[in-house]
Amino acid sequence: MIILGINDGNYHNTAASLVVDGRVVASVEEERLSRVKMDNRYPRQAIVEVFRIARIDPRNVDLVALSGLNPWAQRPFLNRLFRHIAEAGKEDWALRAFYWQRQPERYLRLLRPRRKPPGLLAKKPLATVEHHLAHAASAYYVSPFSDERVAVITLDGSGDFSWGSVWLGEHGRLRHVSRLHALNSIGLLYSAVTVYLGFKATRHEGKVLGLAAYGNPEPLCSRLLAHVNRDDWDHLFDARLARVTLRQFAPLGQDVIRALCSGLSREDVAAGIQAFTELLITEWVQRQMQALNVRKLAVAGGVFANVKLNQRLLALPEVDNLYVHPNMGDGGLATGAALEMHARQVGRLEPRLLERVYLGTVIDRQAALAALRDAGLEYEEPEHMPAVVASLLAEGKVVARAAGGMEYGPRALGNRTVMAACNDPSINQWLNKKFERTEFMPFAPVILEEYAADYFPAWRPDHIAARFMTITYDASELARQRIPAAIHVDGTARPQVIRRQDNPDYYDIIDAYRARTGVPSVINTSFNMHEEPIVRTAEEAVRAFLSAGLDALILGPFLVRRPQA
Repeated sequence: MIILGINDGNYHNTAASLVVDGRVVASVEEERLSRVKMDNRYPRQAIVEVFRIARIDPRNVDLVALSGLNPWAQRPFLNRLFRHIAEAGKEDWALRAFYWQRQPERYLRLLRPRRKPPGLLAKKPLATVEHHLAHAASAYYVSPFSDERVAVITLDGSGDFSWGSVWLGEHGRLRHVSRLHALNSIGLLYSAVTVYLGFKATRHEGKVLGLAAYGNPEPLCSRLLAHVNRDDWDHLFDARLARVTLRQFAPLGQDVIRALCSGLSREDVAAGIQAFTELLITEWVQRQMQALNVRKLAVAGGVFANVKLNQRLLALPEVDNLYVHPNMGDGGLATGAALEMHARQVGRLEPRLLERVYLGTVIDRQAALAALRDAGLEYEEPEHMPAVVASLLAEGKVVARAAGGMEYGPRALGNRTVMAACNDPSINQWLNKKFERTEFMPFAPVILEEYAADYFPAWRPDHIAARFMTITYDASELARQRIPAAIHVDGTARPQVIRRQDNPDYYDIIDAYRARTGVPSVINTSFNMHEEPIVRTAEEAVRAFLSAGLDALILGPFLVRRPQA
């Protein structure tokens, strides 16, 4: 059975995924083709690309699955939200008036018909999957927790008028437990603070996370908690915070944020919202795990891009292991919708771990050679590429790698990556300058699995989340001494723990560097210029390499050194 999954523009990061007999074979976000960061347009190019990658004829598709409910199916979710608005309005008439004045635009969006896929696909059977069910399916069906009862939790800003949900995964099926109303969205609150700090919502929350380590969480955390009912998540926020989540970027919402953050530095504001987020969500997750009587947790949704939160969740006594879907944001909805529809068609779908996440466009020998010749660059094809690259890294050179299939999700995991030695703590400043970035978190390290526990003592081999760089760990004293450039000011790092079977060519480079220097880890940062998506094609890799002025580029099987001025 072949199912095409589509996230078609109701939310950000539109994408297409192909699932064949319950296995994800290709997935691409529209932004990677349009080169518009977090592109929300219909993923026409992505749809074409996944068929090209998978070498599947669109005529053979059995079903098209759309993430997000059709207009009329959304009415129960909207009606529940209306009831909560009415309750909040009893406390705050300004809030109630502000909300109802804007209902016409919400109804217009609600009633807008869904766009049909292009060409022959328009004649295929079409199904829709609710937003948070698609997130849950993406987390559960490709998790490592087969034959186990699993808590499946989704949290994001908002989707289909909810900001989260709880499910029980068991025997290859998902059973709905509860849903969280968008009026109480911690995800939207975090985004509102992101805007207040001068960053872009849904794009720069990671900068707020990095900035938080430099500040004091008080008094903002306590100010926020004063407007929260921690024991009733159906009515979590009072009217003051509800103003923010209804129209979090409008003046009404920002007025509330400004009042709460009055007199605080941006570092203290970031620390306050991060501490608030960690405290509330970990408490709530504890209750869910206890109520479901399970020990394994699978999660998806944009809130779980917060790697420090994920570390706190894994540390809970109720959680034996945590799996974070590698494409936890809305770019993973297409995959979740397709997996859920496959499960419905066959009756059940036992979880099968997504072992490899290189599901995008492939840079092979032919594509690399064409791009190099078009650019007029000199190149070589080393017989022992890992040894040559290890020497460059040991000399302090910065080396990009663009080879094989593009990564699925927001993290660079070796195939669209920039590497450098981890021994220079100032690299965060000068390398970010090359890419025209402004970041507060240090670059992440990639580390050989055999040495991961020495550098990150809490890590265990069954921590699959660490393979996809979706969680932080406290660094050991050895890590602080040997890879200081990868350790944040709070003593944590976000490693990619790599096994050779995951990516042999990438692994061999790190292993050759270890043999030369004694350090089994290098910097791994995404290969892209500031505010651009990660590079996809060989041509884009060449342009970014030249723009950033890097020392060397691995392009497919070839090595390019920086041209002389």
